[in-house]
Amino acid sequence: MKIYLTISLVCVTLSVFSQRQLGKAEREAYHETDPARLSFLLTKSCSTQTDKVKAIFSWITDNIAYHRPVAKNRKTKNRVIFFEEEGLDDKTLPSLTDRVATKVLQEKTAVCEGYARLFQSLCAHAGIRAEIITGYARTDANKANANFRSNHTWNAVYIDSSWFLLDVTWASGYISMPSGDFIKYYDSGYFLSSPAKFVQHHYPDDTRWTLLPETPVLGEFRFMPYRQRSYSKYSITSYLPSKGIIEAVVGDTIRLELQLDLAKRDMEVSPDSLSELLVQQAVPSYVYIKPVAVNGARVTYDFPVNKENTQWLYVMYNEDVLLRYKLNIRKTKESIAAN
Repeated sequence: MKIYLTISLVCVTLSVFSQRQLGKAEREAYHETDPARLSFLLTKSCSTQTDKVKAIFSWITDNIAYHRPVAKNRKTKNRVIFFEEEGLDDKTLPSLTDRVATKVLQEKTAVCEGYARLFQSLCAHAGIRAEIITGYARTDANKANANFRSNHTWNAVYIDSSWFLLDVTWASGYISMPSGDFIKYYDSGYFLSSPAKFVQHHYPDDTRWTLLPETPVLGEFRFMPYRQRSYSKYSITSYLPSKGIIEAVVGDTIRLELQLDLAKRDMEVSPDSLSELLVQQAVPSYVYIKPVAVNGARVTYDFPVNKENTQWLYVMYNEDVLLRYKLNIRKTKESIAAN
């Protein structure tokens, strides 16, 4: 979620929005908690895919508020909570995305993943393909040496045979500091934004979702490798190399290491489905490496450099993708020195 430091603040409350006069159609949509039904209400008069996407996007930004936990629960704000519905068996249980979407519609609040899943659900019921993208979102509060990790969720949507990027969470408003209040403010800049502009503050776990022919390298790579979403599940106390950009020559072997605090426990952690998806979609410029040795708390990796076209090195542990390094590979040491 975006964080803005405000010197003066005009208080905008949800009650102002909820108390304004709504038309019959608006009231029906506002109180609808079934994603399929709401999608129909929002898109029934739309004639193009773009119109449908805009109607869904605008409704969410206008009606869903960003959820801020109370102070005593701040430690749990990043937990993903799974819930079970009574009276449903495996044949009738909706998808996770639809279940989250229903919960968001009931409560009218969400964090970024709730926004993204609601958008995906409504699009799916309107016959439009949308993907949930996870990655790093750069805000004014980020510090490169502390927060360069997966911390946000947004969407890609397929309209008229092309992919587009959007962030319904950031388009909905922002968090005011130091009060922590959510301020509703529609920002159209996060709707179908150009990839070149979007990547300046949204860096995906899977860099192909930049939608750019060449993925730019953010300045944070100078300080550290990019920490994938699964990184926080494990008790990693240190890693080598400590910098995210690795210079190498064809013929070198790159040695990488992880140090774990709870190695025995970490081996029993269940891997994420996202990791499996990334590996299945691997391309020649992306390499996924697994440990060559595990000695107590020390995990070792070796990557033989056999060709120049490898650009990204993903470090895996227990079938999860944990770290991503950028590789700058040259044919000779002289070519590295020249650069």
